[in-house]
Amino acid sequence: MIAARTVIRVVAALVATTAGLAVLAAASAVSLPWHGADTAALRLSWSARPERIEVCRALSDAEIEALNEHMRQRVECDGRSATYALRVRVDGVLLGDEVVRGGGLRHDRPLHLLQTYEVSPGLRRIQLEFSRRERASGDSVSGASVAAPEADTGIFAGRAAREMSERGRRTRAAVPPRMTLDTALAFAPQQVILVTFDPDGRRLVVRADAAPRRVP
Repeated sequence: MIAARTVIRVVAALVATTAGLAVLAAASAVSLPWHGADTAALRLSWSARPERIEVCRALSDAEIEALNEHMRQRVECDGRSATYALRVRVDGVLLGDEVVRGGGLRHDRPLHLLQTYEVSPGLRRIQLEFSRRERASGDSVSGASVAAPEADTGIFAGRAAREMSERGRRTRAAVPPRMTLDTALAFAPQQVILVTFDPDGRRLVVRADAAPRRVP
């Protein structure tokens, strides 16, 4: 019975995630009709994994020895997923000020953002800020400072390096702690201009025919 419930929960989560991604993909088209003949719109649409904020420390040999073998790790971490503040300004006017969290009960699944703001046609200054709300502790893991290679010996040789490599991979895959966009965009009537997250460049970008202009 427990196994069946677990399978049902997993399937439900996969269906929900797939549906969310499909909605975002459909919403990411650049040239979309807008409701008002004399209005335009700014659309924000992206999906990304929230950063995990961790406080880590290197375990002593005695602490590791006291653990069950399958639980033994050179580095022990405790943490939570970050939440983000989204602020949107058009010509200096604040249109959006919201908190964005990852999916799931613990908010540790990818976050899916889809927001649309009505904009008057013409050249508009667009200012976006997407920033982490939590401050990272000075003890947060960042790399080799937690477990030096020379401490990683014996049966645990190489494990600390692998653990740090995996944490580094997760950090690179997560949304950056702060992203901003400050540019001028020319909105035509009924035009929807899309801003999204570029995971390769790890920054906010304007898509397709809406070429950004430098703000004086």
